[in-house]
Amino acid sequence: MKSLIYIIIFFFAFYGTNSNSSNIIKFECEYDPNLIEKKQKNVNFNNKQKLDLKEICKKFKCKDVVEVNVEKAITGDKNKYRLRNSWFNHQGIMIDDFIMTKDSVTINTFVSQAYYLESYKINRSTGKTKRTFYKFDYYEILEDINKIESETNKKITLYNENGKISLKTITLFNLKPQKKIIFEGKCMEGIGV
Repeated sequence: MKSLIYIIIFFFAFYGTNSNSSNIIKFECEYDPNLIEKKQKNVNFNNKQKLDLKEICKKFKCKDVVEVNVEKAITGDKNKYRLRNSWFNHQGIMIDDFIMTKDSVTINTFVSQAYYLESYKINRSTGKTKRTFYKFDYYEILEDINKIESETNKKITLYNENGKISLKTITLFNLKPQKKIIFEGKCMEGIGV
């Protein structure tokens, strides 16, 4: 009986130290298909008629639920934030920058294993939102990173301590995405608003 009590205490003591995920904020978003802008290397999309807006909305969801979850860290570690939406819908994608004030929310993810990155700027009062989706070519970005690292004699690494690449790094070193899609619309806090 005494050993059973120790096992129960041990279980609850260590169960609480594991990371625990919880929702911080959730938005219901709707983007205007007529405001979609697509930029692609070596391709000019000045004419909106050239864009297949229905296909873009189908693939990237012009109506979406966006949420930020936090994984509470084990003592001494940093909390980890994840973005979940229709694109990154399972566990979500790791967030690099998450800034939430009374007036706005800014979310920038790391470059995913599939070389995607998402960025959101949301006005919490009006709901006005700009979402930017970046797609990088695997071979191009690796070649660019290797070139930069060799030019600086590997004094600078473009990866953070967890082996991730951030939007700040991409901007700082002027790494160009293969494709960039910009959505504008509204994201309102809560569901069913």
